[in-house]
Amino acid sequence: MNAQKYHILEQPMGWMGLLGTDRGLRRLSLKPNPQEALDNLGPGLEQAVHEPDGFDSELDCLERYFRGESGALDEIELDLEDATPFFKSAWQACRSIPPGETRSYGWLAAAAGRPLAARAAGQAMARNRVVLVIPCHRVIGGNGDLHGYGAGGLQVKANLLAMERGGALALA
Repeated sequence: MNAQKYHILEQPMGWMGLLGTDRGLRRLSLKPNPQEALDNLGPGLEQAVHEPDGFDSELDCLERYFRGESGALDEIELDLEDATPFFKSAWQACRSIPPGETRSYGWLAAAAGRPLAARAAGQAMARNRVVLVIPCHRVIGGNGDLHGYGAGGLQVKANLLAMERGGALALA
């Protein structure tokens, strides 16, 4: 595995932690305080080197996304080599959901090649290590309700969808 690097910074929606390799981003956390953001980067952080300048490209894409250029996140390369094949398929399908739109867990399962695996698709979203870039905030229940969002809760999920639909970001 390539050497890992990390960085943490404050963003409009909270503290963001990034963990990556030369191949791409491995984890992105969005939490209310810096310690939670660091803790959410997982065990790879122990061997990672703090490299603030090592994420210039990713941070540029994230900044453009928060300014309203919703397609900017598509430019971020990911390093998900240790994920299961189904999770990789579900995460790739999730990345295909257009900004501001939503799809159900059932749709996601079908798009990942396992149409009867809506619960497994939900687990893939719950274990999403690269929030925003793999836009699990765009995945909702079959009845149209918002369901869990580990990167700050349902209000953050609703705010991200509203922002992508052209609304203002409610940071309260």
